[in-house]
Amino acid sequence: MASTAPHRYDAEALRREHPIADVVASYGIALRPSGRALVGRCPFHPDGGRPNLHVYPDTGSFYCFRCAVGGDAIEFVRRRENVGFGEACRRLAGLGPTSASPPSARPPARRERRWDRLTLEEQVVMNTACALYQHALWREPRALAYLRERGIPDWVTRQCALGFADGHSLETYLRRRSGLRLAQDLGLLQRPGQAEGAQPLRELFRGRIVVPELRGGQCIWFIGRALEEAPDRPKYLALGGERPVLGLERAAGRREAFLCEGVFDYLTAVSWGLPAFSPCGTHLPAERLGLLARTKVVYGVLDGDDAGQAAAARFGEQLGERWRPLRLPEGCDLNDLGRRPGGRRDFFQLLAAARRHTRTAENHGN
Repeated sequence: MASTAPHRYDAEALRREHPIADVVASYGIALRPSGRALVGRCPFHPDGGRPNLHVYPDTGSFYCFRCAVGGDAIEFVRRRENVGFGEACRRLAGLGPTSASPPSARPPARRERRWDRLTLEEQVVMNTACALYQHALWREPRALAYLRERGIPDWVTRQCALGFADGHSLETYLRRRSGLRLAQDLGLLQRPGQAEGAQPLRELFRGRIVVPELRGGQCIWFIGRALEEAPDRPKYLALGGERPVLGLERAAGRREAFLCEGVFDYLTAVSWGLPAFSPCGTHLPAERLGLLARTKVVYGVLDGDDAGQAAAARFGEQLGERWRPLRLPEGCDLNDLGRRPGGRRDFFQLLAAARRHTRTAENHGN
């Protein structure tokens, strides 16, 4: 008797085999070059004839700067045809001569991992890990106390889906569901020994506060902060591959955005109601700048030391006239400032002065 099980598609293979520009054009949307992007009329809202849709062949993504809809080729098909993820995969596979291979048939060679291009199975594992980490956090008093001591309120902890890796929950859960291999491929679980089975699996983020990057409610990446610092243990640890920009989806499309250098600076800014994002370091990938196209001003909230000022200069080269660095007190980052008496008030006074300067410059420009 023939199997009635639904066909499973390799989402990564679909994205690789169906360039985003070809997918968009297959729906009769005319595209023209504009810098590194292609632009055309967005099919997801009445656009009045304006080319609000930007297609980025380099990253395999699209984004509309009016209705803020974006994603990859699968998401474009899903929205255009109003179907679910699986059906969108099936229809996308039918657009070209190459059908997607089953998930077990992985490409023989893999470039540096792109966390915004997870397969469906990988996405399930990432979402599962995120949920398990969140659950573990609320059962770990030390982790909750640490976040509160750093000035992060509980509502931000929930909104940003912060978690804690207890060192055993993820492996225990995935072992029962045959998900260990995928978790190892993603880097969430590691085996210290060289030979298969020589050492037990260990969680990459064990004993760490875990901060996820969420895109459309889906977890695509993690960075972890050690609860207890030690000379032989890095303070921060992140999944390998190309790092996404933490919180960029939150800031995209806003008139103002706040670039924070560190993870806890970002969380502090979120707790103050600011549209913040963080590259988790001093490098902002150029291909991510397209999501800030509608942002008029990007305030830099960087450390007040020499390294922070050097980073401000580099970000200024990337962002041009939109860049407004805020000089914090020397030796102080935003999270430090937020925990000082009157620190939040001092920051908003600094921001108010910067906004006045921005308005003055805009008026002179007019």
